[in-house]
Amino acid sequence: MLHRRLRLLFYIGYSQMLIYGLLPSTLQSSLGRVSVSRVSAGYLIYSVCPALFVLAETPFMMASGLLGSYMRHNVVLQWSQLLMTSFRIVALLSCYGTVWLQRRRLMQLYADLLQRWHAHWPTLCRVNGAKSLERLQLELAGQMLRMLCVNYSMVILSLIMQFRLHARTNLLFFLFRIATMLMLSAQRVSFITLLLLLIHQFRAVQLALHSLSRSRCSQAELSRVARIHSEWLLLARRVFSIYDLANASIFLNMFAVNVSIFYHAIQFGNKTIKSNYVGILIGDALVSLNILNSVLLMNLLDDALRACNDSALLLLQFNDLRRLSAESHKELELFGHRLRNNRLVYRICSCVILDKPACLSYMAAVLTHVILLMQFDLKRRHEQGLKYESFFKKEN
Repeated sequence: MLHRRLRLLFYIGYSQMLIYGLLPSTLQSSLGRVSVSRVSAGYLIYSVCPALFVLAETPFMMASGLLGSYMRHNVVLQWSQLLMTSFRIVALLSCYGTVWLQRRRLMQLYADLLQRWHAHWPTLCRVNGAKSLERLQLELAGQMLRMLCVNYSMVILSLIMQFRLHARTNLLFFLFRIATMLMLSAQRVSFITLLLLLIHQFRAVQLALHSLSRSRCSQAELSRVARIHSEWLLLARRVFSIYDLANASIFLNMFAVNVSIFYHAIQFGNKTIKSNYVGILIGDALVSLNILNSVLLMNLLDDALRACNDSALLLLQFNDLRRLSAESHKELELFGHRLRNNRLVYRICSCVILDKPACLSYMAAVLTHVILLMQFDLKRRHEQGLKYESFFKKEN
């Protein structure tokens, strides 16, 4: 059912979620069908270990980070580290809390996703053709590969920078930091995987509508495609609802990380934090990858929403109503009415709508907070008797 490239990438995301205990249960494959297995005592015991380890390290990370070598005499960096650690705690509690408190709902959600996938595949394959679905899956595999490369490259560069900053003075803090970064990376990958799964089904529905518009479609086929779209719309809303708090904490943590990385880049640029050219190059690459990762994630979410909502526009291709029977014409009107009145919208905590304009507002807020941190830094330096001009001069 899945092209081997997309299947391999989904397996990478599944493995990372499984290692960090972010799945309600394991998956099993039998005769080409994937299903949710029963929760075993072994997996429950194992899933407690990474959660306890990541949460138990928090007090040590907060103390070591605030009293670290390069933050010791910079109150702005100390407050930034305190805020980031607080957001990280919120992200850890919300992600693991979602898995443990919503385990039954998550297992039912995954079971419904897999059941609908297997049930709808014959219809989509018959209407679209295997070649069209294969091209769609290759396109999504390339998109997921780019996002995984950016995500893992960002994690690797972050670890290199953390090693340069902390490993020489506090190796234990560096090891704890690795575990937290990989856990947050696993949660981002899980969000990416679920979005791509939804995009696949909604685009397959769009391909089916395009194929039906070019042929003499029957009322039965149009009804099946409309039912597929409606069922995956409900599943998408369930995904967004169950993972609402976890995804909100991930976006909040991404915001704090972007602000911190921008501010650290400024500190490296004016030599407040001493480094060589290799460190500066790694820092520049890290800044670029963080911006790219945020933009790609926002675009992926926007693609999922548009793949669902733009299906209404494809109904305009059914312009030759003489080829439609009375039953097909009535089914087409009902389908169009449902699409107009049931649009997919993603709201963080039922408050903030996340779309492309929100992405621009997000980047503007990041830059605004970086400028505010620079103002606090300038004030602190002025109180220490330093001149404003020396803030941008390089030290000899």
